[in-house]
Amino acid sequence: MTYLPNFAHDIFVSYGRGPEAFGGRTDFLSKWTRKFAEDLASQLDLILGNKEPSRRVDLWMDQSALRGNQPLSPELQKSIDQSALLLVVMSDYYLKSQWCAHELEWFSARGNAKMLGKIFVVKAFDTDRTTWPAVLRPEGSDLLGYPFFTTESGGDGSKPLGWPEPDESDKDYWKQLWTLSNQIASELKRREWVENAPDAAPHVPDRVGRTVFLGYMNDSLDELRGDLRQRLDKAGLKIFPPADEDPVDEGSLLESLEKYLPACEAIVLVANQNSPRWPRNQAGGPLGLQLEVARKRRVPAYLWLQVEDLGTVKYDPYREFLAGLQADAEGKPDVVIRLKDADAFVAHINQNLDTPALPPPGVEQFAVVCSNAKPGQPYEDFQSRIIDMLAETDRSCIIADQDQGPDQIRLLNLRDEISRADTLLVLCFDQDWRWAMKILPQIRQLVDDRKEKKKLFVVGPKYQQKGQFVTGFKFQTIVGVTQQNVVQMDVVADQIKKALNGAA
Repeated sequence: MTYLPNFAHDIFVSYGRGPEAFGGRTDFLSKWTRKFAEDLASQLDLILGNKEPSRRVDLWMDQSALRGNQPLSPELQKSIDQSALLLVVMSDYYLKSQWCAHELEWFSARGNAKMLGKIFVVKAFDTDRTTWPAVLRPEGSDLLGYPFFTTESGGDGSKPLGWPEPDESDKDYWKQLWTLSNQIASELKRREWVENAPDAAPHVPDRVGRTVFLGYMNDSLDELRGDLRQRLDKAGLKIFPPADEDPVDEGSLLESLEKYLPACEAIVLVANQNSPRWPRNQAGGPLGLQLEVARKRRVPAYLWLQVEDLGTVKYDPYREFLAGLQADAEGKPDVVIRLKDADAFVAHINQNLDTPALPPPGVEQFAVVCSNAKPGQPYEDFQSRIIDMLAETDRSCIIADQDQGPDQIRLLNLRDEISRADTLLVLCFDQDWRWAMKILPQIRQLVDDRKEKKKLFVVGPKYQQKGQFVTGFKFQTIVGVTQQNVVQMDVVADQIKKALNGAA
């Protein structure tokens, strides 16, 4: 059985076999890939909350087809045609395999709108991206890939994480596997929505595939909690923590928040007149703790408060907390909600998560900065002060490295960060418009269009009599130098803060 009932397989794993070992034993690459596929399936079941065998994610791997001289079989093509997603394990062996080329061709040729599926690329080894098939390089830009190798340089002997067979000790392997699994789980939720839609090419709501944290609730709300989990799942959302990891006390709640909340876009809470008296000295008990953590992480909290009369709350400190919460939340319906029933609560959550401009979770609130960096002052000072300004808006920064050439920026290594970042900032020193016209299209190819981003183009710190550059791709231009070569950092700071805080 599969997670997507209208497909025979959820994921088709396409990989190239490595060299055959002596005595007919399995080659190391096939061994690594099989273990990787098993781990991926287990992680997907965890993220999607699957317990029933009929809903387990099915990964299909051909254990014998890639031996080089066997004829292509109709059964193999049928397996590909009946798979929702294609996962490519990238290596030089994959690139040289005719089998893999046919698998990619077959998967890409499906014409039915409901059959169209997404391709995920797992980079087991560092490879020459210019040799990738055209399907994996749409419009000259590599598909969003997931690096699973130890070095970016093949000459340094790159090898897959966890080589020759992953185990629980390889933290880098499991961290990257979690990232990949979370993205694939989101796509499976979107595919599920498409499969259940009556239209041939349905509109998929923005919320589908997003993740929420179903927070701790008092024991008296256990039945409602289970009902909400089912409703949120039906709405197309992923729910953390998994059902068998629901927190029950202070320790398990803190562990769950630390583990899962950074990957979530909202926390869902229900409170009634009952509350445990832990954690010690925590205003509002578990409810107050979760709201406090959500604020620190900048994760929206959707709270259904099932207390019509605060006089029914017998524990005085908890009653005072709820009264203060209501007073502070006046005009903030995302914080405290009085609704009729679970249908209205889930509808409210859906409405908020269907807004593309939702701020990302705090852990994801960071900026990718690209610049035609030059040594010495005032360039280093200018860039440093820009980074300080971003830090004042609680954003960390990732600085794109330059290659040896003056016009090349190593953006491919940052494709995942660029896709997830909420802010993209380009520093164009000395009005080098030729460089700007090269770098901006590169960035555009790597941007995930489903997520709204702040895009800033800052010019400084020297004026070269070249006039003002008007950027495309919705980048907001901020001029950091006057025609008299006066650096105006106060203007830059003000405009950056206004842009990032949503001011006009």
